Amino acid sequence: MSDTTSIISNRPFSIIGTLVILVGLLVFGYGLLLVPVSVLGGGHIAAIGLSLVLSGLFATEWAGDRWGLSAADRRTLSLAFGVLAGLLLVAFVVVNFASFESGGVETVVEYVGDGS
Repeated sequence: MSDTTSIISNRPFSIIGTLVILVGLLVFGYGLLLVPVSVLGGGHIAAIGLSLVLSGLFATEWAGDRWGLSAADRRTLSLAFGVLAGLLLVAFVVVNFASFESGGVETVVEYVGDGS
């Protein structure tokens, strides 16, 4: 193993894990911003972000060192929270799609007769 490989593999935070954490924090923050408009919708989006943050966090070696998790346990937890984030996202899309009516725009036209 070369020195470059050992330096990269011994990092406590991987690039992908860090990106997932950052995206999760952005989604979580966006969900919190939406809470005043819609508590349920904002909370749902915040839960998606929190799941992404936890998925990325458990993908790091830091989490394994901090909580004494093996690589297999970290992988399982990361995958579980990633799947949870995906399921919450699908549920959000389905609920929002179902909340829109499929009918067209209704217009009311009032007929005013000539008075006869």
